[in-house]
Amino acid sequence: MSNNTDKNKGGFDRFRDRHPILVNSTLMALALVALGYIALLFIDVFTSHGQQVQVPDVRNLPLEKAIDILEDAGLRWEISDSTTFYENYKPGTVIDQDPKAKSYIKKIRIIYLNVNAMHAPIVPLPKLVDLPGRQGMATLKAMGFKNVTMDSVASEMDGLILQVTVDGHNVAPGKPVSVNSKIKITVGDGSIVDLNPEQILDPAVLDSIDEANYNAAQETYEQELKEAQARAEQERKEQAAQERRDHEKKSDKDKKKDQDKKSDKDKDKKKN
Repeated sequence: MSNNTDKNKGGFDRFRDRHPILVNSTLMALALVALGYIALLFIDVFTSHGQQVQVPDVRNLPLEKAIDILEDAGLRWEISDSTTFYENYKPGTVIDQDPKAKSYIKKIRIIYLNVNAMHAPIVPLPKLVDLPGRQGMATLKAMGFKNVTMDSVASEMDGLILQVTVDGHNVAPGKPVSVNSKIKITVGDGSIVDLNPEQILDPAVLDSIDEANYNAAQETYEQELKEAQARAEQERKEQAAQERRDHEKKSDKDKKKDQDKKSDKDKDKKKN
């Protein structure tokens, strides 16, 4: 009975019965190829394969107009940055874009826009008086202030901040100020020396004080030199006087010896 059944089967059925593993492996491979082809078809549909558009140039345009142009081209957009304010651009203007203008992209790509802020950031003015000038400059620039200058005035305080003005006006620390404001830091140059708390000296007075100090020192030196020379002269005179006294004493002794010798000779003559 089984032999008759085998005869009635087709060639493929007989081959599958004899080689089931090979047949099943082949069928699985064909199924995978078919699924891969179907997946590629779906990818082409969803990624718009072969459908590229040229990116329009929307730089230097107001944001509203740039959006209209991109949407008319069937492109999507997003704002990547709108917090930085640039003085050379109008508020709300597109500064840059990515991808670049005139490049070819698929419609599913997103155009990222860098837009100039609507106004400059406002920050509280820090307390800078009595700080070193360089530290004040660094603090302001770190906070985003761009127009910062520094000048100096005659003062006892060397390099310390005496005053801070915003657009030419005195502003109390903590008051909100635009980072585009013109900030001027005034520091002391240390040229004033307060010898008398009740008298502020200008550079001409300082020069006269320095000259007076030099003259006083010169006079002191000359006086000390004269006194030293006088002491040396006095010591020389005293030494000369002592030498004369010593010489006179020696002369007296020599005379006495001579007299004694003469006296002894006279005595000897008388005896003879």
